[in-house]
Amino acid sequence: MVRRLLLAVVLVCAAWLPAAAEEYIRSYHSEIAVAPDGELTVTETIVAKSEGNRIRRGIFRDFPLTMVDAEGRTVRVGFDIVSVTRDGRDEPYRTETIVGGIRIYSGDQDVFLRDGEHTFVLTYRTDRQIRYFADHDELYWNVTGNGWDFRIAQASARVTLPDGGQVQQTAAFTGPLGSTARNARMQANGDNAVFSTTRPLGPQEGLTIVASFPKGVVAVPSKDQERSWWLRDHMGTLIAGAGLLIVLAYYFAVWKRVGRDPARGIVVPRWDAPDGLSPALVNYIDNKGFSGGGWTAFAASAIDLAVKGYVVLDDLSKQIVIRRTDKGSGRDLPAGQSVILAAVGGKGESFVIDKDNGTTVQTVGKNFRQAIEREHRGKYYNANWGYVLGGIGLSVIFLIALLVFGNLEPDMVAVLIVPVFVAVFFGFIAVGFGKKLRRGSSLFGRIMTVVVLGFIGLVALSIVSSVLVALVSELTGTDHWPLLVSVGGIVLANVMFFFLMGAPTPIGAKLMDGIEGLRLYLTVAEKDRMNMAGAPEMSPQHFEKLLPYAVALGVEKPWSQAFDTWLAAAGLGAAYTAAWYHGGGFSSFGDRIGGFSSSMASTISSTLPQPTSSSSSGFSSGGFSGGGGGGGGGGGW
Repeated sequence: MVRRLLLAVVLVCAAWLPAAAEEYIRSYHSEIAVAPDGELTVTETIVAKSEGNRIRRGIFRDFPLTMVDAEGRTVRVGFDIVSVTRDGRDEPYRTETIVGGIRIYSGDQDVFLRDGEHTFVLTYRTDRQIRYFADHDELYWNVTGNGWDFRIAQASARVTLPDGGQVQQTAAFTGPLGSTARNARMQANGDNAVFSTTRPLGPQEGLTIVASFPKGVVAVPSKDQERSWWLRDHMGTLIAGAGLLIVLAYYFAVWKRVGRDPARGIVVPRWDAPDGLSPALVNYIDNKGFSGGGWTAFAASAIDLAVKGYVVLDDLSKQIVIRRTDKGSGRDLPAGQSVILAAVGGKGESFVIDKDNGTTVQTVGKNFRQAIEREHRGKYYNANWGYVLGGIGLSVIFLIALLVFGNLEPDMVAVLIVPVFVAVFFGFIAVGFGKKLRRGSSLFGRIMTVVVLGFIGLVALSIVSSVLVALVSELTGTDHWPLLVSVGGIVLANVMFFFLMGAPTPIGAKLMDGIEGLRLYLTVAEKDRMNMAGAPEMSPQHFEKLLPYAVALGVEKPWSQAFDTWLAAAGLGAAYTAAWYHGGGFSSFGDRIGGFSSSMASTISSTLPQPTSSSSSGFSSGGFSGGGGGGGGGGGW
């Protein structure tokens, strides 16, 4: 019997001890004084019980810096701390920016509270919290906020209007966010109204009150005040919008000055390279810089060396071997081909392209590109990098100004990453399509394709931004999509003009006409090629001479197929082999060499090492706990 009694006592004590050690808010009272100009002075008196658990140094209070006005717009409110006290004495405090608002920490990092009750008093001023309607004005105010970590045993509030004011109607809502429960008493008496909960509030529950009063008790904001508030709300959008317009104006002006291509001449078919250009230079000029990281030009040069007899190409299953023959020193070779020949070595030596030799291949490729660029940079094409860097610098200035002066909430700053990503994505798609268009298309057509695709990307950016704003409207408001579109537009403009700013020199433009004529010859149907006045007849020698140029221009397949057709017509399909190429796996030589040359650049690239690396009044059905201005929550630290 005694054991059972002792066990019962232990169990009762075990159940009682956690309750005795509970940290909670015994009372939460808010005095809200409404000034004639609508500014609120709020004094919150919070009596909290500390047990050294979560309330160790003090409490913190979160306060939103936005609210929904009578027209349903999310607007920014002002907030200034007047004082913070604990147990009747001034208390040190600090603030930090949080998602959608500000957090005030009461207490000192190095000072711990004694266990028991403490009275914290926070006084602050805030504006733009009055909601103006056609027949009345009102204060719709979330007294406690719905984000407290502790239960609140008793919550109350008193609203005091300016002298002569008369509270007409009151309402109160309790419970979690969105609740329409009315577990509260309220009483209006002249210029003040008192509210008090009739049951405790649990964690994440709050008290929201509404007090209406006649028009004229609180002055309607002046035009100057409305302009000031409008600028506060839209400063970020104004900065971003102005940035987009100025960046676009800058890029258009400099593109018109230096980025527009010279007038192009008439393109006529030709069966040799203009001015004796090497295959690598043809690729360099045609692409306004190397395509495929320079490996297409490298592959074309290696084939040209093989056709000339300096090397033999072995197309093996997992590697490509470039083997030196005993032909001459090749002193008169183009710069890029000299680099390749030097890497191969002397007679009988080889250069192996595979994963085991990837680092060496990478170095040779770098030397190959540098050799050509040193000799020809600026001669055929101006990248105009200085003007592009100017546009990037201008964009960075506006983006920094947006972050510093744009009054952006931290969540909004994080959201900006999305339109930037979308802009880069669609920008590179537009540029990629412009570059991959059929080379026979006019330059104007390619530029217009980039512009049109960029515009489509901007429209997509607007749609994505609108959806994004809808998803985060509780934090950022529903009117921020112009800001997101502007930021994305700035990024999109830089991506697009990075491609559009470069232009060929007059010499380069003339050579591009000749290169276009060569491409035309390499790709037309055989009957059309035979009808060209003065065109040489197809032969193994003619095919081999132009094959490196076909690779450089990305048209090796139609050129090889034309040769295959000729071989079949001449009855030489099985009799012809190339001494400079060893490979198999295709039914005909044209298929073999065409397949090899089209995949050689990608084969080389694959061997390289990867780099490390609500508008309704609060009295309507729209009222609820957590609505209106104020709010937030808090906890201990």
